[in-house]
Amino acid sequence: MRWLICLFFVCYTSHSWSQITYFKDIAPIIKNNCQNCHRNGDIGPMPFTSYKEVASYASMIKFVTDAKLMPPFKADIHKVTYANERALSEQEKETIAEWITNGLNKGDSIAALPPIQIANNKYDYTICMSEPFEHYGIYYDQYQVFVLSLDMIEGKFVKDVFFDPGNGEIVRSANISIAKKGASLAMNSWDPRYGYFAYGNLGFKPALPNWFSWMPHTPELELLKDESLYIPSDSELLLHIHYGPYGEIQKDSSCIHFNFENAPNTLLQNVPLISSEFLTDTFLLEADLKKRVTSSFILPIATKIRSITPLAHLLCRSWEVFAVLPDRSSLTLLSINDWDFHWKEKYVFENRIELPEGTKIYATATYDNTIENPYNPSNPPHSMKVGPHMYDENYECYFEFVSPSSQNGYILKPFTLLEEIHSDVSFVITTSGNYELQLYTMNTGTNKVLSSKYYNVGKHSLISSDFPSQKGRYCIILKSADDVEDVWWFVVY
Repeated sequence: MRWLICLFFVCYTSHSWSQITYFKDIAPIIKNNCQNCHRNGDIGPMPFTSYKEVASYASMIKFVTDAKLMPPFKADIHKVTYANERALSEQEKETIAEWITNGLNKGDSIAALPPIQIANNKYDYTICMSEPFEHYGIYYDQYQVFVLSLDMIEGKFVKDVFFDPGNGEIVRSANISIAKKGASLAMNSWDPRYGYFAYGNLGFKPALPNWFSWMPHTPELELLKDESLYIPSDSELLLHIHYGPYGEIQKDSSCIHFNFENAPNTLLQNVPLISSEFLTDTFLLEADLKKRVTSSFILPIATKIRSITPLAHLLCRSWEVFAVLPDRSSLTLLSINDWDFHWKEKYVFENRIELPEGTKIYATATYDNTIENPYNPSNPPHSMKVGPHMYDENYECYFEFVSPSSQNGYILKPFTLLEEIHSDVSFVITTSGNYELQLYTMNTGTNKVLSSKYYNVGKHSLISSDFPSQKGRYCIILKSADDVEDVWWFVVY
């Protein structure tokens, strides 16, 4: 009898093992979570596009997924749902483990999923790096900014942005900012190579920082049909590329493609409303100490947030960003318990987060400037201030706002950071009526209107006296008698 029970158990478990195969169970997990980077010609150091490739690294895949090193997504997905999240469920990890334990069963190849396909499109405008850049970061990451001068004689509404990496094996991520033409000259002239080295940020404050972000095969970062961006006239693009390490010297020559539209749908703005510039105390991380840095602001108007982008360097260990609504309930926007500078990214919400007027947003980053921090670049530790280099730090968080979808009026958004007065700032009212333009400050515990003017149909310009000179956070709101038509957020440093 005992022999029959054992035989039944062996037969039953053998049947269970046979249920998990590469093509039926493992290939979908790999395609959805790994092939974005691990494919021929892309940034992943080895491809995972076939049974042989995956089976060869099966034990390593189990180790890095169990340790949560891969897929590389640092935000806690149990508190917020992001459109671009990459994470394996416990069930998926168990499936991989059981597949490995029971012999890497291949299964029926008919069940295989096709690899990710990259669409070929025609574009309205393309701009490329003017020469190849030789990447020498053989054993380490490298960060380089390339200044691309635009020949647009007027501002453009952008409905599509596509970054095309020239060498997908080394381009890990890219970030596009926009500056007034010539603004980067000082930074661009000191580096004898093409472009200039920039570790954490661009080395100066451009008009539209973090305008667009890219990571390999991540369509969630692309614009939706109802979303637009704005490129002002007389501008240059700052293409900040993160090159990953590679076993030999490589070259890259990347391009950016645009499609335009005549009028905006929903204009997006990515604004650093959390910044060390707005702290009451000087940002300084003393040696041999751990520190929490917190800042907050109050929304003067109901709004929608599309994404959130925290920025810090090597001493940072965690981020917590949450909103306290007027009814005193709270909502988590971001939670990162294991910050990693090399895997910083834009976190796009699966659904736009709607926040009512009067919502207070808090952002806390923790820093570890002790020898216990394995990422500390200094041994022994030394005090660090804000700056663009490896031996500096950063405390900044961008919020990507969704403008109201109005048919009556819109504000052109030629800058987010205001360092000098621009003469070409304008707004358009398309429907006759009585419209109020209000300037709000968010520098105090309660938001207040600094100025208010009334306008009718037509295109109007703002003059220098319309802008504040005091450092801080601001927004301009265009209102009709019935509704908010548009909002423009900006900061003054």
